[in-house]
Amino acid sequence: MAATKKGPIFRVTGLPADQPDDALKARLKVAIDGNLSEEERSKIVLAMMAIVPSCYDSEREKVALLEFRGGLPDFLSELKANPIGDWQVEMSDTDINFDRHFFGFTQLYATEPREPVTAE
Repeated sequence: MAATKKGPIFRVTGLPADQPDDALKARLKVAIDGNLSEEERSKIVLAMMAIVPSCYDSEREKVALLEFRGGLPDFLSELKANPIGDWQVEMSDTDINFDRHFFGFTQLYATEPREPVTAE
């Protein structure tokens, strides 16, 4: 069995914390699909989407982690050329930001770890 090449992970900030994760995932998928061309919709797959609390203001904001397979969406291609930049997209009445640089802190999991985490 051939290994599948993983794509870059994108972070999406600015998601409202007052909405359930399933609703945020659905709204985010609609926003992403709305920015894909017809050709991209047939070949690019959203392979992973995780919603996690914001490390800075978890009462008001959540963050999404995304991975695409089948290519990089054109609307995010500038982030390949400028990996320290970000790209703003409208999601219903909310402006959200995509980035690849992960400057600052980003929680990677929505649940508590089963074992204590230590840094060496």
